[in-house]
Amino acid sequence: MNILVIYPYIPYPIDRGTFQRTFHLLRELSREHTVDLMALSENGERLEERHVFEEFCRDVRFVPFQHPAWPKLIPNRLFSRTPSSIHHWNLPHIAEAIRDQLKRNQYDLVHVCDIVLAQYFLDEHKDIPLSIDRSRVDLQFQTQQAAFNTRTLKDKLLAWESLVKMRHFEKRIAKRSQLQVLCGPDDEVFVRQHISKTTPLKVVANGVDLDYFRADIDPEPRNAQPTVLFCGAMDYIPNVDALRWFFAEIHEQLLQRIPGLHVLIVGKSPTPEVQAYAQRQGVTVTGSVADVRPYYRRAWLQMVPLRIGGGTRLKIVESLAIGTPVISTTIGAQGLGLTHGANILLADTAEAFADQIVSALQNPPLRSHLRNNGIRVAKERFGWRSIGAGLSAEYRQLEPKQRKQVRLMNVPFDVVTMPQTLDRIGSMIASKQPHYLATANVDFLVQSRNDTELRRILDQAHLVVCDGTPLIWLSKILRRALPERVAGSDLVPQLLDRAEREGWRVFFLGGEPGALTKAVSNVEAKHPKIQISGSYSPPFAPLDKMDHEGICERVREAKPDLLLVSFGCPKQEKWIARNYAALGVPVSVGVGATIDFLAGTVKRAPRWMQVVGMEWIFRLAQEPRRLLKRYSTDLVVFGIGSIREIASSLLTPKASHRS
Repeated sequence: MNILVIYPYIPYPIDRGTFQRTFHLLRELSREHTVDLMALSENGERLEERHVFEEFCRDVRFVPFQHPAWPKLIPNRLFSRTPSSIHHWNLPHIAEAIRDQLKRNQYDLVHVCDIVLAQYFLDEHKDIPLSIDRSRVDLQFQTQQAAFNTRTLKDKLLAWESLVKMRHFEKRIAKRSQLQVLCGPDDEVFVRQHISKTTPLKVVANGVDLDYFRADIDPEPRNAQPTVLFCGAMDYIPNVDALRWFFAEIHEQLLQRIPGLHVLIVGKSPTPEVQAYAQRQGVTVTGSVADVRPYYRRAWLQMVPLRIGGGTRLKIVESLAIGTPVISTTIGAQGLGLTHGANILLADTAEAFADQIVSALQNPPLRSHLRNNGIRVAKERFGWRSIGAGLSAEYRQLEPKQRKQVRLMNVPFDVVTMPQTLDRIGSMIASKQPHYLATANVDFLVQSRNDTELRRILDQAHLVVCDGTPLIWLSKILRRALPERVAGSDLVPQLLDRAEREGWRVFFLGGEPGALTKAVSNVEAKHPKIQISGSYSPPFAPLDKMDHEGICERVREAKPDLLLVSFGCPKQEKWIARNYAALGVPVSVGVGATIDFLAGTVKRAPRWMQVVGMEWIFRLAQEPRRLLKRYSTDLVVFGIGSIREIASSLLTPKASHRS
């Protein structure tokens, strides 16, 4: 699949728990899918990290932004139906960057991190499947936060206002998303109870880099005195609240029972409240550290006294993997499927939490038991490779099983516009796998009635576009409307323009030698930066007597991304179908007389004649001897076939429609 991933930050260096999840899932998705990354750069930070993502993403785009001022209560916040925490991220230049990215490429899926970015797909881009990776469920998070951090009447009223709006917004997002990716079963239960009973959900637990957090490397001995670690971003509200509870109700109990206890608080951006804990007996607040592993290895235990859930819980799986036993609240370990007494210790009251810490600190066999079982469960269940593979498999289920096509006189046409055609071709080129497409006009329909090989070629083509205004008319009469004509003579110039921008290598095959030389010269003059990898006009011969291998070898040596073949219909389509796999060119397309148009040896009809379907009259006037018989036959056969198709449709209107 072609997947566009949009993050509200650049998740590198990996110095936050959320960055662990988003970075590793991005890398694992890229193993099985073609992934483009768009990430927001707050105040232009981390722009120098582009090369990290270019190693596994096809395209990397960083969008600098600044957080706007928070809206005032009256009139901005109070009279907006969007929660202020969501509206804060609604910026016009981000919306424009997303529009531009979606014009550049065609995507099978958009994967966004958190609902602050999902809002850009509520009123626009509704045709693109949307998956939301949720490091937390916002409604659940705000509900829990309100329970602990609303002391005044004003705080309570603002919390109520935010929750009402968030509930409404969550329901809108649920209807829009094709999948919501959650961190744990508790998040799933909450969404089903409070947001949506039907929106598709997938629980993808957080993982750990097993190579980085290895338990068999232990250069740091455990501290001599009993040491308890708390690790995480120290400006994250649930972590701040956890420490508030610990020092208010648990710490003094521990000091009375373990007098030499040392508490390590490790993590970036500690708030003034967190920094103040360093004044207490035996407490160290480190702030940001270059490498957290030495602190895990020095500590006897890690504590997770969380009262607000819905986070990434990465501190737990990292601790398990590196061999540091964990004591947590139930809500802190929700979704990880760990068992009290086997691979973790759980407690939810202050007294019980203190008891579990004391028990583990005073019982080396218990710590060894928790360490060994924790390492084993981390290896079995929490490696990013297996977690990412599960998400990739889920996304494959969202991939369209069949292109949207309609049939006219038994020829399939893809329901695409010109921009969509260009995007699909771009995706084919990006895949580096061989494809071929056809620009089918009335003559194709007429010839395919008696030419079984041509009919098979059209059925098996990776893309068939409609190159004929009469076909558009017929599709509308039959109520199988094709959106617009995608003429090969219009498509090729736009492809050449895009090839210059994207750096695609182009090979021209066929046409008269003089016309081919002139066409290439004109293209290079108009597109000075285009990469023409080669051109060749092979000697004229019937299809079965052509030097197929010699031509293929010449093309393969040039390594083009786009092969334009001008042998005339149906010879060019048959040659491409027989050879495209051996060529290995990402996109091969028959272009008919387009090389003559590019050379200027044949003129196109005025635009008004193209629009009203009279271009064939102009072409006939230029080449009457060559085209008179063909056009006469096409007119009669297509006319009779159209009448029959319309009559059949009136009798059985759904018989020949496939989408």
